[in-house]
Amino acid sequence: MLWYEERQPRLGSDFLEEYRATLGRILNEPERWRKIRGDNRKLNFHRFPYAIVYSVRADALYVKAVMHLHRRPFYWSRRNPPA
Repeated sequence: MLWYEERQPRLGSDFLEEYRATLGRILNEPERWRKIRGDNRKLNFHRFPYAIVYSVRADALYVKAVMHLHRRPFYWSRRNPPA
């Protein structure tokens, strides 16, 4: 967020707004988005090159990463939700 804000005023706020909108889409339909690596799912942001990687367990949603789509793919893959 800070990186974007340093490039252009309000761009960091736009990034945060996009994150919230993407998370809202996930919360509304958590099982809708495609699976990647096991039971992990991913939903891309519309405007920025990022995605939220998450998993659904029972009645909880676990965000594992806000992943940049062009850097270090799957760096988050060893992260597990709390037991």
